[in-house]
Amino acid sequence: MPRSNKSSPSHPDLFGNNADIIINNLLSAIRQQNLYETERLIKRLSREYPHHSRLPSFQQLLQAQKKLKKPVKDIQHDLNELRDTIHPLASKLLGVEAPGYLAPLWQRLAAALKGQHFDSENPQKHCSFVYGEALDWVGVREAIESESDWYQHPTLAIRLAKALYFLNELENATEIWFYLFWQFPAEAEAAIELPENPNFTLRDRWHIFEDMEEQMNPKSFPAWMLLTDSKLIDYSFNYHLPVSSIPGKNYYALQQLLLSKRDETKKTRELDLRKLLKQTDGKLLKWYLKNKSKL
Repeated sequence: MPRSNKSSPSHPDLFGNNADIIINNLLSAIRQQNLYETERLIKRLSREYPHHSRLPSFQQLLQAQKKLKKPVKDIQHDLNELRDTIHPLASKLLGVEAPGYLAPLWQRLAAALKGQHFDSENPQKHCSFVYGEALDWVGVREAIESESDWYQHPTLAIRLAKALYFLNELENATEIWFYLFWQFPAEAEAAIELPENPNFTLRDRWHIFEDMEEQMNPKSFPAWMLLTDSKLIDYSFNYHLPVSSIPGKNYYALQQLLLSKRDETKKTRELDLRKLLKQTDGKLLKWYLKNKSKL
């Protein structure tokens, strides 16, 4: 009987997946912040599989964890390393559990940055940025509000709006966004479209505003929002930010106009406010008169 050319099935190698077992245990140790076990398993992986493709990445994560016990000597160096190297590696290896590994590393930098004033030339070298990366929204708010002139820096205002959203302070977050459109419309337009902006509702409303047949000044977006969302009429903003732009002042005039509609004795007040709006934003007044019956 002729011998078959087909080779017989080989027996499975009982130790063929040993590297995978080590790596799974290693990932678990990293997630649990178990530095001793992480170091032990990395040494084992290095000894048994010295050329494993993931070994350098695990070694980098270990070195970053070891820094938690050391003071920060060079803030900029550690910030760049954490942002550009460690953060992407952790995201790749740990997935959705990466924030738990990264948070203490960001908090270490935040402690080193405490008291350092915001520099618009280096906006990430500030507590508000590193607290945000650590998902510490209270820390972000406190770091920004400690800067007396934070509202003059759109970067800080955008970060504060995000923090307030996650802290469920939606009225205050809305106030910051409106202020941004009044005072820094270019920065607001760019920021509202970013994936980092968690306020999807506001972004969707912005898209509707942008797609309107008659285009309006982006600074008029908050006033248009007021005219299309009755909840805003009763919003009581708490920051009382200094608004110098005419569209910003129009917003508050419109708010009074809409409030006056609830009281029949205030018809003259409504006429006065219409006149004011006509002088400063004719397109918005035209849209209001056309749609007031639907509001």
